Parts: sequence; C-alpha cells; structure tokens
Amino acid sequence: MKFKFIEHTADVGVEAYGKNIEETFANVALGLFEIMSNTKKIKDTKMYKIKIKSENIESLLYDFLEKFLIIHDIENAVFTRVDVKKITEKDGFVLEAIAFGEEFNPKKHESRSGVKAVTYMNMSIKKENNKYRINVILDI
Repeated sequence: MKFKFIEHTADVGVEAYGKNIEETFANVALGLFEIMSNTKKIKDTKMYKIKIKSENIESLLYDFLEKFLIIHDIENAVFTRVDVKKITEKDGFVLEAIAFGEEFNPKKHESRSGVKAVTYMNMSIKKENNKYRINVILDI
C-alpha cells in the first residue's frame, strides 16, 4: 500500500508509506493527486523537474506538495508518477524529483475534490521498523 486517506472533519488527510524517505514523499504526492483525479487515467506525457530547498524536513514536505499545487494551478497539470531522486541534508534539506503527468482534460479525466492548500496540522514524518510513514492534512 502506497497511501490511504484519513478521515478529517472538513479536510482530507493522506497517510503515505515507503521503504525510504524518498519513496514516501513520492507516495504522499500521488495521494494528493488521487484526491483530485483518478491517477490511473493520467498519462505521463510531460515531465517536470522539481528542486526544493527548505529549512527542515516538515517544511520540505510542505513546500514539495505546495509546488505541485502551484504547477496544477498555473499549468492545469495532474500527475500519475513521481520519482523523488534524493533528499539530502546540508544547510537545510534539498529534494530533487521528476514528476510525470499531463494537462487536465475534463473529457478524459475524472474531476474529484480540489485541494486548496497543504497544512502543518497533524503533519508527521516518522521512521518505524525500517519503513517511513507520513501524515499530512490537505485543505479542500
């Protein structure tokens, strides 16, 4: 299981899993887009390179997901695959990723809930039994 949705009163939560921090960040991004559309029906016709630098790991997660919302808002893009190449810690945290998707087409893609923002509410990034788990609440 890559991720699951968490019940929340007015928003939606995503709990993502991975064998390492990079895979877990990628899975939470897929969870974000699964809220918006059926990611299985999105083609990977366009590639986006993403590089984020933040002061701590929680800010990195926030900035990473926020970057996807910005790309979605500006280019109307939706994503089917995210490959986080590396997350390094040096004077803060740096993430490098490649995301694949296409422009949202209402004739082809299912329109689900719009995500307005990422929140820090109940955000957690944990390593348990050599696996990672991320929880994040998204404002819909």
